[in-house]
Amino acid sequence: MGTAELLGKYQTAEKYPLIISGERCVPHMINSPGEGCQVEGELYEVDDNCLKSIDVLECTDQPDGYRRQAIFVISTTAMNPDTQEAQAYLIEPDLVRERRSNCLRTYSIEAAQKYRPRSGN
Repeated sequence: MGTAELLGKYQTAEKYPLIISGERCVPHMINSPGEGCQVEGELYEVDDNCLKSIDVLECTDQPDGYRRQAIFVISTTAMNPDTQEAQAYLIEPDLVRERRSNCLRTYSIEAAQKYRPRSGN
């Protein structure tokens, strides 16, 4: 799959809606900058092989898949918070069906436990 190194905890510089949707309880960060809230998560540095594997996992080659794009994130743990450009996987707003949550700041363990993988996987 490749290699990945944790760089730290970050949040999006701009607001984005992060929601749970559909019968499988899938997390979606929606490509609607300026809406929602600053989303918190971890930032990783990955090699090309790892990035290609994540692209496959996120179905970037499918019409209803995520799109990888550059966004800015801000460190939440540094004494002097730095801003980094990062790649994020966003879904287009018209592809989101059956919202099952309000806007979330983070994808929690509790939310992840509700997730159900695609059948056949």
